Amino acid sequence: MNKKIKSMIAKMLALGMASVMSLGALAACGDDDSDPNKISFWYWGSPAEVNVYKQLIKQYEKEHPGITIGDTHYESNTYMNKFMAEKKKPDVFFMPDTDFLTWADAGIMEPLDSYVTQAELDNVWSKAINEYRYDYGTKTLGTGKLYGFPKDLGPVCLTYNETLLDQQITKNGLNKDEVYELLDPKDPMTWNEFRTLLKDLTKDQNKSDPNQIYGVPYYELEAALYSNNANYFTDDFINGVDNATYAKLDDRFAEALAFNIQLATVDKVMPDSSRSGSTDAYTMFFNNHTIFTWMGPWDNADFWGYKDLKYNIIPVPYNDENGEAKSVTFAGSMCYGVSAKSKKKDKAVEFAKWISMSESCQKTAVKLGQQVPNLKSMVNDFVSLDAQPKNKSLFIDVIDDTNIAGIYEEGETDMITSKTRGLYYTYFSTWKDNLMTYVDTQKLWEESDENVIKTKIKAYQKDLQAALKDDKKELKKG
Repeated sequence: MNKKIKSMIAKMLALGMASVMSLGALAACGDDDSDPNKISFWYWGSPAEVNVYKQLIKQYEKEHPGITIGDTHYESNTYMNKFMAEKKKPDVFFMPDTDFLTWADAGIMEPLDSYVTQAELDNVWSKAINEYRYDYGTKTLGTGKLYGFPKDLGPVCLTYNETLLDQQITKNGLNKDEVYELLDPKDPMTWNEFRTLLKDLTKDQNKSDPNQIYGVPYYELEAALYSNNANYFTDDFINGVDNATYAKLDDRFAEALAFNIQLATVDKVMPDSSRSGSTDAYTMFFNNHTIFTWMGPWDNADFWGYKDLKYNIIPVPYNDENGEAKSVTFAGSMCYGVSAKSKKKDKAVEFAKWISMSESCQKTAVKLGQQVPNLKSMVNDFVSLDAQPKNKSLFIDVIDDTNIAGIYEEGETDMITSKTRGLYYTYFSTWKDNLMTYVDTQKLWEESDENVIKTKIKAYQKDLQAALKDDKKELKKG
């Protein structure tokens, strides 16, 4: 076992996750080396997404007679533990961007540059391709060899239940035209506009009733941070600069955290129980207990299953009191990795490449509501798809800064973009886990005073700095 993976398991054990090791006794991942034409493939997803992958696999096997894909599905919350414990990795596997650095650095992922042409790469979103490049010598992300074909580039946007929205507009005597003017896919709301809108839409509700209709079930912290030009760490940390100040718990960070928290503690438009996470968010949304929630393109596969649900998407709000801020959400991603020790490497790469960047696969995946197409040449096919959400071009806008879909006319300003999640840049998640634990122990999710929130979160600067330094040290051990 690679010494970095040993170190990772040791740290997880120190955090009380000894049960992970028991997974090592599981049988191998189902890869039958005696059959040179059977490719093992691990993935996760909702029931709707599993159905999509079952169809894609059937399509691949039909297009490649004699090849069989042995697929194994796990729940998302157990997938990485299963993957870590499996001594023999599957031929092809999901690798989330938040874990990519660790596993690329561990040497278990096959470099894929020799299997793809520059012309093929040029037709895929550069953000998606560069996210899975890694230079082992300099320990730098975004450059060097390509270790994964992108599964997708998933922009996370706010979505709203249009039927429930209209109901609350009528019940609260609001002007429908004025409300919908705020939901412009090209003109994001400000934080203050969003807070006011949610308060107006729910002012008929009994704020002490746990079954009330809320504005939003939770707020994505990274969307708040990025839309205030804030982050967990400095550019020096991202760029690997040594002996630098890494932690960035500054005023901008504190403002974003306060905005998030006060949606619950001051505005009462977000439930206390969901302030720091997404637990039960979809259940609340589908049961008409929240007007807005969060979604990525992959959620369409589930949303389309609710025949009476009418929904649309909008950009994330931004802090207009910060002159450098604009609407910036996060674009989550995963890649299809290939085991460096696969005995069927060529066939494994062929499948991974097909499911990532073949027009045949992408057409099916888009029609089934799985994703924004990885291929830039298919943008118009996606935008013109006769399916919800109506504002689906916003998904393109979030990940593309070149106006490839012709969304903006000459002279219009693009205020909408995205960044990668913070965990992508770190070897372990310990730094963030500890930060969120600190927020919990300080009871910041219950705090209404912005000054208290600012003082307490900035007091954690030294601890975060130490944790980020430890993360860099661990990365450099190899």
